[in-house]
Amino acid sequence: MRLLTWILVLALACTPAVADSPQQLASIGDLKLSSGDTLLDARVGFRTAGTLNPDKSNVIVFLTWFTGTTGSLVKWEKIGPGKLADSDRFYVIAIDALGNGVSSSPSNSPQQSGKQFPSISIADMVNSQYALLTQHLGISRAHAVMGISMGGMQTFRWMGQYPGFMNKAIAIDGSPAPTSYDLLQWRTHETAILMMQEAGIGNPDIMKFTSTLSLLTLWTPGYFVEKITPDALPEFIADSTQDSGEGNANDYLAQLRAMISHDVYAANYDDEKSYLERVQADLLVIGTTDDHMVNQTPGKKLSRSLNEDHVALESNCGHLGSSCESDRVTTTVHEFLGQ
Repeated sequence: MRLLTWILVLALACTPAVADSPQQLASIGDLKLSSGDTLLDARVGFRTAGTLNPDKSNVIVFLTWFTGTTGSLVKWEKIGPGKLADSDRFYVIAIDALGNGVSSSPSNSPQQSGKQFPSISIADMVNSQYALLTQHLGISRAHAVMGISMGGMQTFRWMGQYPGFMNKAIAIDGSPAPTSYDLLQWRTHETAILMMQEAGIGNPDIMKFTSTLSLLTLWTPGYFVEKITPDALPEFIADSTQDSGEGNANDYLAQLRAMISHDVYAANYDDEKSYLERVQADLLVIGTTDDHMVNQTPGKKLSRSLNEDHVALESNCGHLGSSCESDRVTTTVHEFLGQ
């Protein structure tokens, strides 16, 4: 499976069931990027689930993880009646992040394909989502913005970029800024992909290797020692990477570089204090203590600085801890949204 499928494995249409929520695309025109470049004729993908209240007070914006799509959120049942994003209670708008192969990406841009695709940031993803919501869907305020992994990074960015847009923010397995260890692994991925592209290695082989490399930090060493015997490792790797060749290396690089440059305190703010002063939403941060892919220390520190809720999961599933502890996470999120 593709890397971020594993992370979740363990026009406003009032859609009564998630299965009836089709992929939709909206054109938001040329998008000025934080780099100073322009993304031409930007498109943003989205899906909806649930029923919108007459006063539009029950909107939840759900953001996608690294390389993930809104279809993945639906497939792995993170959206639906009684699910993490409960479509019985809320009108869920799931939005595809730039660079994920659905929204504007190196793999699908008619005018800026492949290496011609401009550098994007987490801030650019958020700006594209804001344009979709306000200009195309008529949503000026949400009850909550939430996301998992890179979706959590976008959530932290939303809090500072559009602080009055949401009442609540939920960041799961995300971070307001990468640690040195996060950067070490992500830059290793970047270097490996660039070297393989330069050597003429095909895209499926590049993506399969990258997916295998990610297994080193997706789970914990303890998980492998306890669950995967040496003899079973080849089968585990094969099962984990069987669909990875379907991804696009340039899309992967675009979102990877967005995470590498992600820092809510450095982007458009003088310092950490000025970011904290902008935040208006109630915040819930959930993360696994032993997460080797996205270190949870910065998120924990931020929640403490704001005197907000932080839930530390103890699981040897590592970055997949919130999936291994899905019942607890779902209950905690539902309680927080209902407060």
